[in-house]
Amino acid sequence: MKFNLAIALTLAMTVMLGTLLPSCNKTTDPEGPDEQDPVATVRVKNDFNNPAMAMKPPWTICKCNYRGVEFGKVLQGDSSAAREVSPGIDYVLMVLAWNDTACSTQNCLPVASKIEEEVVDGQTRTIAINAPNHQGPCPPEGVQPIPDSLYDRILDLYPEYQFLPYDQRTNNPECLD
Repeated sequence: MKFNLAIALTLAMTVMLGTLLPSCNKTTDPEGPDEQDPVATVRVKNDFNNPAMAMKPPWTICKCNYRGVEFGKVLQGDSSAAREVSPGIDYVLMVLAWNDTACSTQNCLPVASKIEEEVVDGQTRTIAINAPNHQGPCPPEGVQPIPDSLYDRILDLYPEYQFLPYDQRTNNPECLD
């Protein structure tokens, strides 16, 4: 009787520990171990009104995409909701409206961050977009023009804005005086 009770208790403990503790050999995929995908948490801040900057253009971020994740509209001084993205390096791709929080199409332009932004697994980060960290199709003096590859990626993301092709980019309504 003692022997059967000892076996029963051992089996019960094994089953209980197996459900409570993760196993090194536990898999949900027959091809490999169950691993959580790497992830970073990101916010995008509309920092165009930063008081420390000499240039404070009145841009509203109407649409915003980083690492294939949409961040939506971000008013000046605000930050987007936090979103999970896969770690890596990329530009922030955006549609900005000049002095227009309603984001009327005729006031919008395709714009990207000036530098590639990087996030790593487990990181929580806010990416600030401001005058020194942006590039567009009709830049004022001191602002880098957007490369055609980034411009075309924005056109693919947001066709509803009907921006002109890269070779005609300075003819977008917002670029004209």
